[in-house]
Amino acid sequence: LQIVDRIRSRMPDAGFTADAIVGFPGETEEQFQRTLDLMEAVRFHTLNTAAYSPRPNTLAATWHDQVPDDVKKDRLQRINELAKRHSLERS
Repeated sequence: LQIVDRIRSRMPDAGFTADAIVGFPGETEEQFQRTLDLMEAVRFHTLNTAAYSPRPNTLAATWHDQVPDDVKKDRLQRINELAKRHSLERS
């Protein structure tokens, strides 16, 4: 956040973009909440989001702590709602 603060001190209207993948294997609710907290602090102008999906021949696809699809769907909805709210606040 220090970099964001430095940029905004020099360019108050600067916009930030990011990509977020929810539901990566092993992601906890606490970790997801930290993502939402970061979004609140930065207020990204654009946030590209996706739910993790296993890909053949990748190590993460073999991990046993896969996040259930219903949890990924819920987290994706929550992150998109927050991103939309931030976008509407700028309008």
